[in-house]
Amino acid sequence: MVKGKVKAGKVDCQAYAQTCQTADIRAYPTVKFYPYQGTKKNVFGEYIDSRDAKGIADLLNEKLEAIQNKGKRKKSRNKDEL
Repeated sequence: MVKGKVKAGKVDCQAYAQTCQTADIRAYPTVKFYPYQGTKKNVFGEYIDSRDAKGIADLLNEKLEAIQNKGKRKKSRNKDEL
């Protein structure tokens, strides 16, 4: 449902306990969203409170739309300031 829009991955928290500990993952399964913010990295991400594939896809699409709209507002503000 979000193929081509987001990159997804999974981590085996038994094999990579330090990675999961750093990301504040305490229960399995856990779904988190890490928005691309240029060079700024958010190691905690945003917890997605859903186990349903459609629910997760809907939340991701909403977050992507908000990010895209935020970028459009910044561009139009810059034009107004010139």
